[in-house]
Amino acid sequence: YLHATHHIFNKQNTLSPFAGLAFHPIDGILQAAPHTMSMFLVPTHFTTHMVLFFVEGLWTANIHDCIHGKLWPVMGAGYHTVHHTTYRHNYGHYTIFMDWLFGTLQT
Repeated sequence: YLHATHHIFNKQNTLSPFAGLAFHPIDGILQAAPHTMSMFLVPTHFTTHMVLFFVEGLWTANIHDCIHGKLWPVMGAGYHTVHHTTYRHNYGHYTIFMDWLFGTLQT
């Protein structure tokens, strides 16, 4: 239910880097929770944490930009567009390894 707001961008011509930022507020909090918890669990400088958070934002824009390069094992926009159009495939975030392992990878 919460992630459904993000999936209104379900056609290739409606998917854009801004779709990576379109989500329900509670979904956003849940997605940011690992970053927030890691600040307390992994001893890193705050600037390092913020740089990683920024890189995450760039990655989110990248997988929603519809530039269909498929470089195994990287989960690029080509694979992620399939996720938005089928809802049953390509759940990975950075790599396609787990999708390959569990049989949810569709190219």
